[in-house]
Amino acid sequence: MRTFGSAVLVLIALLLTGAAVSSAWLAQNAVSAQGFAQLAQPLGEDESFQAELSSAVASQASTAVTDGLPEGLASLVAPVVERVVSGFQEAPGYPEAWTQTLARSHAATFDSGTPTLDLGPLLNLVSAQVSGELGTEPADAGERLLTVSGQDRSGELENVVRLADSWPLFAAAAALAALLGLLIARRRSTTFALIGAGAAVVAGVLWLASGAAGRIVEGQTPANPVASTFIDGLIPLAQSSFQSWLLVLLIAGAVAFVLGLVFRLVAGSRRAVR
Repeated sequence: MRTFGSAVLVLIALLLTGAAVSSAWLAQNAVSAQGFAQLAQPLGEDESFQAELSSAVASQASTAVTDGLPEGLASLVAPVVERVVSGFQEAPGYPEAWTQTLARSHAATFDSGTPTLDLGPLLNLVSAQVSGELGTEPADAGERLLTVSGQDRSGELENVVRLADSWPLFAAAAALAALLGLLIARRRSTTFALIGAGAAVVAGVLWLASGAAGRIVEGQTPANPVASTFIDGLIPLAQSSFQSWLLVLLIAGAVAFVLGLVFRLVAGSRRAVR
């Protein structure tokens, strides 16, 4: 009975560990605006995404800068806008504008429930450069939203937030279940080794699950080319980040497994000497 009870507690601890790792990653990289900005920051230097981003910014920047101008003057300003946009990603303020774009996109997505990109900060950067060349005052672009998906994801986002907020509870419950499983086990060293092996298995299962989830997301076509390229670039970054967490869990599980075996051998040697 003790062995069965210990096995059940260890299984519960392993399931809760998987939930804790997943929810903690979501809390840091999906729910946190700062964490999301750090996760997606490398996309600002991705050539494929930069090409699509330039097209979208060029279209909106031309409209924003020439809005209200006489037709003749607008035709003179348009080439300036095109030239600025073609190299705006090399501007000194681009990294900060891209970070603000990610933060504002995160806020717009969670506020509206619809996955959205806000290109306002990038348009402000282009507007400032164009105004500098024309000697005019730059206009604030405000919100310039591109819909990543037309579907309302409010329910899914609320579930993500709730799951992310629950990671301390999952972690505490996992630790408690593992401790109780060890306390009632007949052979604690063996149980400790099994916990380590189980943790490694959980890491492997989540690794495979992250790949499957990425393929599912890739199968959903976003509303426009910019959003599509953004999603295509973000998925590998998210997978790599999550898998780096799983690698830590895998290593910790392997260490626990080896230590459990060592403790088991030491305990067996002591009994043999006696």
